[in-house]
Amino acid sequence: MASINDDSYESIGLVKPEVYVYVIPPRQSATRKHRAADWKLESPNFICRLKIISKGEKCLIRLEDRNTGGHFATCPVESYPSIAVENVEDSTRYFVIRVQNDNGQQAFLGIGFNDRSDSFDFNVALQDHFKYLKQAKQIEHEAEQTANNPSHQQQPKLDLSFKEGQTIKINLKSSLPGDEQTKKTVKNANESIVPGILPPPPGSLIPKLTPPPGSIVPKLTPPPISTNPKIAPPAPSSSSSSSTTTATTTAATNNNSSVHSDLSWMQF
Repeated sequence: MASINDDSYESIGLVKPEVYVYVIPPRQSATRKHRAADWKLESPNFICRLKIISKGEKCLIRLEDRNTGGHFATCPVESYPSIAVENVEDSTRYFVIRVQNDNGQQAFLGIGFNDRSDSFDFNVALQDHFKYLKQAKQIEHEAEQTANNPSHQQQPKLDLSFKEGQTIKINLKSSLPGDEQTKKTVKNANESIVPGILPPPPGSLIPKLTPPPGSIVPKLTPPPISTNPKIAPPAPSSSSSSSTTTATTTAATNNNSSVHSDLSWMQF
């Protein structure tokens, strides 16, 4: 990594292909900021490409021809915010920069971006450069203190390893074999409950519904006994066949009477 004092190394922090450049009127008061409304925003004087270049500790805002890449103007920035780069009073997309040539002559130009995100990137790139310089200087300062003071080198490092015989206790939520069966039982009991209806409390009795007073409970009566059609027996061949038929008819009649007599259980 190049040193922050190495001017031969350049890094480009931002490139914007289209930036509007305005020749602005002089400031009316030392306490008043520039106003973009005083410029002719609809007709910029130049349209350039903008680069932010870090060269050692230097930060340069370079304006170039967007077609040929030729150098147009350079704004050296010693710190930010500073007089080298100023925000205007009435917009966040326009800035006033102080350009300087090789002879030290200075002039103020207005620059503008198409979108607010471009102006945000412009601000962040400048802030990152000076933040990097601050951190690099702090690291170099700590390294010099360590080299000049041997006591800093002999400071014990923080030891977070376990000592011999040292133990720690960790509680892990793990289910026992019996707990798994209990969870399944509870789950099955909950699935049998109809959603939206709470089960009765344990030990409670379900009340029986009684008919309202004065109402008559209807009684079911058995249907009338129907006579089964008789099948004519074949012609008797002898007196024994006649007696058999009579006995069979009598037994069937007795069975029907016993079946219908047992229908009394259907009454309420």
